Amino acid sequence: MAEGPDDTVFEDCQFLTGSPQRFAVLAQLRERPARPTDLCDTVDATRTTIQRILAGCSERQWVVKRDGEYRLTVTGQRVLDQYTALMSEVERARAVGPLAVHLGSMAADLPAELLDPDCLTTSSEQNPLAAIDRFTDWLHEVDGDVRAISPIVTSVFNDVAVDLLETGTHIEFIIDHGVLERSASDFSDALERGVEHENIDTYVHDTPLDIGLALDRSRVCLAAYDDRNNVRAIAESDAKAVYNWAETVFDRYRARSQPLESVLSVQENKQ
Repeated sequence: MAEGPDDTVFEDCQFLTGSPQRFAVLAQLRERPARPTDLCDTVDATRTTIQRILAGCSERQWVVKRDGEYRLTVTGQRVLDQYTALMSEVERARAVGPLAVHLGSMAADLPAELLDPDCLTTSSEQNPLAAIDRFTDWLHEVDGDVRAISPIVTSVFNDVAVDLLETGTHIEFIIDHGVLERSASDFSDALERGVEHENIDTYVHDTPLDIGLALDRSRVCLAAYDDRNNVRAIAESDAKAVYNWAETVFDRYRARSQPLESVLSVQENKQ
């Protein structure tokens, strides 16, 4: 059983997080030493509340009073810095949640750049197609050859593939047996193209896929799917570290996959 923080430390954390005014007071003192009256002008709180906050911070030795002014101690500065970082991380977690909750095992070594809210497109009740629409646009914008992993098959993706192949783009595509079965029943033309077209190499992964990934010459797009195989969020990046990571992931999945022709041949021999 994991041990929690010491009771006193926990109480100190509760004190700091108990109201936004406490953070505001410390943030103001980080800018410059101040008297209680000065803080009343910049913090939305009564003088009595300001005095209580200063007393609580003084008790914890986060602030010290000198010559009538309160100033942060070095430990108060560190506490404020860490709390600011925590709030930023909580804000990030809220924004990136729609991606993070559907990452599965891929989350273990995910580059931090893909957790930047600015690189995300997420679907919502108000805009349920936002992520899939942006993913489709990303595919239409590819530069150079494409490598992709997909746990689903749709007419939209098949149409994009046709457009790319017509421009001479080479595609390496990893699917799973579920996608293969649905392609055989619902998208036979696309399946035939995956076997016969000289510019597409299709592989079938040995276990079900739960994540989408696409790379072109310099960009990466990561797609997170829910239990019904709806795209819930995508993350885009052109950072070199992300690209190197995506190449490693793709190569790892391809190493556990068989060429589509081989899989179909085995299936035919069993019939």
